[in-house]
Amino acid sequence: MIDLGATDFYIDVPSLPRHEFEKYSTKLFDEWEAYVEQVLKIPDYALALEVEEGSIKGGAKIAAALYALYMGISQYGSFISGVKTIQGQISSIGDFLATHATTPFSSNEVKPRIKKNSGSLGELQRLFFKVQQGKITAEQAMLEAEALFGDEAKSEPDFMDEMKKSFENTPLLAKQLNLPLNTFEQDVFLQISNKKRLPHSPRPKPEPPIGQQFRVEVWRDSKKEKRKVRVIQL
Repeated sequence: MIDLGATDFYIDVPSLPRHEFEKYSTKLFDEWEAYVEQVLKIPDYALALEVEEGSIKGGAKIAAALYALYMGISQYGSFISGVKTIQGQISSIGDFLATHATTPFSSNEVKPRIKKNSGSLGELQRLFFKVQQGKITAEQAMLEAEALFGDEAKSEPDFMDEMKKSFENTPLLAKQLNLPLNTFEQDVFLQISNKKRLPHSPRPKPEPPIGQQFRVEVWRDSKKEKRKVRVIQL
């Protein structure tokens, strides 16, 4: 399975009784899953959601076999276009999850703290960008991609061949020449920016929720399998 992306969220609200918390978690998973099926255009995938009680801290992941990812990418004209499109779908899914996680507490006007991870798709897109910038060659990008996908790469040679062609056909970005006038303007801008820039203290990290009692794990290994639920006392 390839990591397509993950979303973590934290909601500062009072603890819920166990039965309400389990109901909240499974309902959130069902709503999230329905949205994933509507938005994510690949034939199969795995979903996993974990929610901890004591305030609410959750994490969700989406994964897929390389074959399913390849089938999704092939719908969008070019390989890189497919990667960008599916990554956008994953990002939208993360926003949906975080928003709906707060719905039962909307009367409190709470806002979730959200952290999204772009997974292997984000890493792959960064490799394409490095090739565009001329920082790495297509051959170097392929080596990094093979390491990224591990054993999955051997299971889907068509995916790897298409990716190799895309790396080789990626055009280099035009490089801007630094003329003396440009350099002077940049120096002046940096001097002005540095004068305006004031030191600031780092933003404090949110404290982890205290008194966590339960974690609800909800997952589906594929679209064909039944949803599974497990409640763990911490």
